[in-house]
Amino acid sequence: MKKLLLTSMLALATMCVCAQSLGDVPATVSADDVTVLKENVLVFAEHDSIAYNAKAGKMDTLRVRDGARVFSPEEFELLSREPKRLRAAVVPGEQWGNDNGSDGIYGVAAVILYTYKYPSVDADGNIIYLSALMGLPTNYSFWAPAMPNNLIIGCHETITSNFECPSEFAATGEAPLKSGNCMMLQYCRFDMSRHPCCLVIMPDYEGYGISKDRAHPYLYQELTARQVVDAVRSGLAFYNHLVNTGNAKPFEPNWKSVSIGYSQGGSVSLATHKFIEQNGLVDELHFAGSVCGDGPYDPVAHLRYYMNDDGETYDGNNRTIHRKEKVSMPIVMPLILKGMCDSNPLMRQHYVDDYLSARFLLTESIKFIEAKSNKYKEDQYNTDRINKEYVKMMREGKTGTYVKNYHDSEGSFTLTMHLTGLEFQEVMEFYDPGLFSKMQAHGLLNKMMTDTCYKYFKHLTANTPVPTKSGLMEDLHRALESNNLTKGWTPQHRVAFFHSTYDTVVPYENLLSFIRNQQSLTYYFVDKKRSRTRKAGVNCTTASKKDANVYIRDATCKDDHVDAGSNFFMTGAEGAFGFEGLSPDMQMIKWVLTGDDK
Repeated sequence: MKKLLLTSMLALATMCVCAQSLGDVPATVSADDVTVLKENVLVFAEHDSIAYNAKAGKMDTLRVRDGARVFSPEEFELLSREPKRLRAAVVPGEQWGNDNGSDGIYGVAAVILYTYKYPSVDADGNIIYLSALMGLPTNYSFWAPAMPNNLIIGCHETITSNFECPSEFAATGEAPLKSGNCMMLQYCRFDMSRHPCCLVIMPDYEGYGISKDRAHPYLYQELTARQVVDAVRSGLAFYNHLVNTGNAKPFEPNWKSVSIGYSQGGSVSLATHKFIEQNGLVDELHFAGSVCGDGPYDPVAHLRYYMNDDGETYDGNNRTIHRKEKVSMPIVMPLILKGMCDSNPLMRQHYVDDYLSARFLLTESIKFIEAKSNKYKEDQYNTDRINKEYVKMMREGKTGTYVKNYHDSEGSFTLTMHLTGLEFQEVMEFYDPGLFSKMQAHGLLNKMMTDTCYKYFKHLTANTPVPTKSGLMEDLHRALESNNLTKGWTPQHRVAFFHSTYDTVVPYENLLSFIRNQQSLTYYFVDKKRSRTRKAGVNCTTASKKDANVYIRDATCKDDHVDAGSNFFMTGAEGAFGFEGLSPDMQMIKWVLTGDDK
């Protein structure tokens, strides 16, 4: 009965795409509302090497990152007195030709980490507390806080386990250099050129960190952007408190902030850009613009790609592995649908099992997603482990369960059934990427979706109008469209996009949609021929790098989604080899930061 009442109430709110208020943005934020949960130190071990710098046309000295580790303040205090021992603790077993690392041959760089909780709001506008991680640059010559050049708002990628979130990265122990969190924190690194030397704030999205028991509102862009901005404002209030108490250095004059992210983080970065501009926070945050890598900016166009694409790369005759009505990362579908049903105001009367078939739900994909709240890492599922589970069940079969909900009451029942490997292969298929690569599971959308859901998206075109009436599929269409970041606003500050046209998980169509819908902006393409967009039939007004509103890098990467992310960061804030400005992310950050210098 309560569900029916909720359905009736929500029906009154379906005449607009977005039907929920998140409450007013506070005029001011106080450090008193911030609670520090832990303080640690991240240490990068690195060494000098000589290599040919093709960009400069000469031999050059560069820094090679060898490893990273998080220490408690007490551990760091002890080891920092002897840089050689500190480095050995980060990269055990190496032989050193230098006693103390002071000449930079064998060096270390440190970042002070603060994990903190702060107040924000949930989808209903209620006050909740979320967590975030802040990284402060440190002058390694004196082991003292350094004066940051700028602020990086780090938006993390899609994760399905809590141990992957930023605040969990701050736990003591080895820190994987190529993880998204570690790449973001390399923006804090201090060297003799003070580059990049930024303050970095990385929020945990709702459903991770201290809120891991809550559902994650996946792709609810406005809500996540509001929570990210709350984290940044609270983090800056706490940072100013550290400055006032002598525990941190103030920003350099004329500092600016840039939001940056890859994958889900790419869309959150753009959503954060939008939220800052539309809520009068540009001056407070010294906002310069955003850097966005392979993000889902247009969810409806994204799903149309899954249905209709047959391997297009817009790169000559080259093809991707994608084929019509398939999805190369099946967990994406339950993530999207669960996120919508859990949080979007247009979807509260619906359930995931309205859209995904019983056979696919028997893979226990929803259990994999919800396992993020489990206490131990081994009881959680990241995307790699989920793929292994899919492959295993297609080989061996599995007894799966899922909760089936009733619409006419609040009742439900648990369906348990054993399916053979061949039966699971009716909703997924094996994909062998080749030698030295792990077997993958690809989803078959005509069997993953319910028949109603499949037919609706099968017939959806770019010209299909957004529905104005409520209904099972109409509500989903409207909810997805409410998170379209490519229309309904015009960015007033610079936006830099990186997107691989070979991405089959977050397709290039997302970037094409932005360009189509933002014709009043001017565009600079790293690929001067603009070959990809021309082949796609998308036109726009180009401008010089100095004068453009938008920077596009779409023809320098031929990797699929995960590997394209490594290409975006090139495994560190200065590139794989340490040359300043080599990596795409740093090139784009620098471009965004010079937007007011025209």
